[in-house]
Amino acid sequence: MLPAAAVSLIIKDMEVAGRVQNGVIVLEEGVVLPEGAGVRVVCSVGPTVHATRNRQRVQLPLVKSDRPGTLDLTNERIAENLEAEDIEAQREQWDVPS
Repeated sequence: MLPAAAVSLIIKDMEVAGRVQNGVIVLEEGVVLPEGAGVRVVCSVGPTVHATRNRQRVQLPLVKSDRPGTLDLTNERIAENLEAEDIEAQREQWDVPS
């Protein structure tokens, strides 16, 4: 039997393939690591990006005005405008007159 120091030297730069099954990493058949061995896991699958299908284009100007660029847009003013748009959208959805 090899001493612990020799074992750590042998597996120091070892790269082993495997898969995740039921939340557990399962190494390729025949690969056995000693109990307590330190490992580093690198996922070979990139992140999954889910795009929404109902994307809408932004209509400019975001705040309608007779003179664009003249409104003082504070956070509060922007919140008021967004809330007014949300209310109007709900009214249209429920067929309620403005």
